[in-house]
Amino acid sequence: MATRAESIPSIPLHAPLYATDNAYEGDCFGFSILVELPADAVRSVLAPTPFSFVTNHAWIEYYTYPALTGFSPYEDRFGDQYAVFGVVVPAGYEGVLGGYYAHCYKNKDFSGAMGREMAGFPVKAADIYVQRTGRAVTGMAVCPTARCEASVVIGAEPAEDPSFAVRNPTLLLQVIPDVEVPNSVLVEQVISRDVAETSDLHAVRAEPAVHFLAAPSEVDDLAWLRDGNPVHADFFSGRFRGALGHVLSTTQVSPRLLKRINAAGW
Repeated sequence: MATRAESIPSIPLHAPLYATDNAYEGDCFGFSILVELPADAVRSVLAPTPFSFVTNHAWIEYYTYPALTGFSPYEDRFGDQYAVFGVVVPAGYEGVLGGYYAHCYKNKDFSGAMGREMAGFPVKAADIYVQRTGRAVTGMAVCPTARCEASVVIGAEPAEDPSFAVRNPTLLLQVIPDVEVPNSVLVEQVISRDVAETSDLHAVRAEPAVHFLAAPSEVDDLAWLRDGNPVHADFFSGRFRGALGHVLSTTQVSPRLLKRINAAGW
């Protein structure tokens, strides 16, 4: 696993930014499965980040939006519903506990909207399907570097996250690369974002099943999850509302960028 110095930054941000009214919201439902993993597997995922190890667990999340507003001028009327598959790792940063968003796959081109890719979500495109039939909810995510199938059977009792597996707020690592130097960072920031505080979502317990299958390509993003054992699950639904993030720290700044700022008198 790459060390902090060897980590490869994400793609640069773009202008103009994706058009949005910054008030996106909509009906939402999905499920979360907490899996227990070998501690070394979790530590290897956190190694290239500034986040600290908390527990040998990770959250698997599937969710979809039957109706979503705020992404004007686009209209999402055709094809599969907008859906997301994510992997969230409980982690810590300078006394803040939350969930590091390690993987984020989406089936719609909304990744540039406020709070998404530009805030540090590691977005990749994938075929994602989330469907509810009675008490059964299934999810599938497929792309060249990942394949995961999961399902839950909805229960009746209210659900609460296990205290040892915190996942809110979401901890994001926003990285802007230096385009003049290979594998160099221009600016890196740690961001905290909490849609649990802005949304009206309600969760009930569920019985889980999850399968991580071999990826079609030589690169398998989810290989570290193969030995995961489900220990908790919930089904959630309600009204989702977007949220802005809060910068906890600027962890890296290129000396060349600082030199240019000083030269410009900013």
